[in-house]
Amino acid sequence: MISEEIMEILGIESEEDFMYFDPFAALMETEEKIDYDTFAEILLSAGQEALQEVLPSFFEDVIRGIPDDNTDLYAAVQSEKDVLLTLAGFEKNRGFGFLADELFRFREWYLSADTVICTPESGGTAKSLSPCEAFMLFREEKLSGEKYLYDFSAAEPPVPDDYLLDRIAEISEELPQEEREEDSLPDEYDPDAYGTDLTSDERPIDPYTEGFVDRDHPVIEGSGIDPYREEE
Repeated sequence: MISEEIMEILGIESEEDFMYFDPFAALMETEEKIDYDTFAEILLSAGQEALQEVLPSFFEDVIRGIPDDNTDLYAAVQSEKDVLLTLAGFEKNRGFGFLADELFRFREWYLSADTVICTPESGGTAKSLSPCEAFMLFREEKLSGEKYLYDFSAAEPPVPDDYLLDRIAEISEELPQEEREEDSLPDEYDPDAYGTDLTSDERPIDPYTEGFVDRDHPVIEGSGIDPYREEE
């Protein structure tokens, strides 16, 4: 199925509309069969910057539908959310392939039919639903007053594998050095405030060396060498 057909089914005029919550949620929740290539094409058209904006809202909505007593499921979905946001945050589509793969896997699980058993607490016939439908049912409990017991044992969510986590680490290491340094500096750090011409009373706390090295009287055990001395 090509992206134009998907947009017609969802009532969407442009692929750019997928950057907004409602069209994106419709893409993730529609039961229409979408092949991987079409799904990836739609994501690519929306762009990673748009995905950075819409993914947090979508997953926050998903997480609100997780039954309160299912901490393992909550942890798994939260982990998936964190990985997807990390991948979406990489510039120049560095992690786009992994992002599309992982989000497609999540959608396949999210819509897997008849995998969650929902049994009314008051008695009655149990329902076999997809995780998406079960989450909606849980959110509706406050309105309907009908409470259910949820069995997700046959609906194990996807989790990022070691290969993906290793690739995320590698991509992070490939980022320009200045970007990594910029992210690691504390907000209050001012390199000009740590000149060696200042006395210890004038110099603010250095978050990198305080408690480890006295800049005015540095000592290296057993040597008495001043590491700030210029080489002759």
